[in-house]
Amino acid sequence: MYDRRMNKRAAILISAAVLVLIGSAAAAYVMRGSVRELAYEISQPALPKPVEFVPPVPAASATTPETKPAVKTETPKPASELPAEINLSVPFLLQAPKQNWVQPFEDACEEASLIMVDAYYDGRKTNFTPDEGVEAILDVVSYEDETYGYNKDTTSEDVMNTAKNFYGRKNVSIEPATEANIKAALAKGYPVIVPAHGKSLLNPNFRNGGPEYHMLVIKGYLKDGRWITNDPGTRMGHDYIYPKQRLLDAIHDFNEEDMKLGAKIMIVIKP
Repeated sequence: MYDRRMNKRAAILISAAVLVLIGSAAAAYVMRGSVRELAYEISQPALPKPVEFVPPVPAASATTPETKPAVKTETPKPASELPAEINLSVPFLLQAPKQNWVQPFEDACEEASLIMVDAYYDGRKTNFTPDEGVEAILDVVSYEDETYGYNKDTTSEDVMNTAKNFYGRKNVSIEPATEANIKAALAKGYPVIVPAHGKSLLNPNFRNGGPEYHMLVIKGYLKDGRWITNDPGTRMGHDYIYPKQRLLDAIHDFNEEDMKLGAKIMIVIKP
């Protein structure tokens, strides 16, 4: 009788322990996203103070007799004259604002990147709410469908044309995506949009290793050369830090045959 009672008690204790372990495992699974986000936040380096956009002072009227039009030549500053680090205050937008990773949001990185830069020049100081993000993305998608006949995998040229013709940003250019060019643009207060082979970014927060084609905003850099980005492909993409060379190597414009053969270019939108 004693042995049976002991065995029954042991069985109860073991069952209770198993239930506790199952419950803990289930809770950990449910909270895995929060734990990952906390670990990422803890690992984040101290970032430079965000620099807000300052609208340029309008040029003096040509009819003013005492002023003459200045002849401006843009000469890139040497690296020694660039700020040691910079972080432009670009508001963040997740490409799937309600984390509904279905079309068109699954491939809305180009639209989200363009929306973020446009909002920066409009002086927006807050990140997009889910409802605002959905509305903004669908507006651009509708324009692309009507204009290009598609909205998926828009090239850098498509994005440049959308910036010009949908947002009215006339001063837009496509330039070689070199470290010097990116830093020079950022130093002038211009966020940079880059296309990329998403899987080469090795972002642990991407689903299935990341997309073949991706687009994101470079908004700054740290003293050690790492890039500060707004990556719309993950909810942890605000101020996301990429190693310097990894991001540079991943930059490629859309290439239907092989993304790794795409041109290394960037989109620079100026006010």
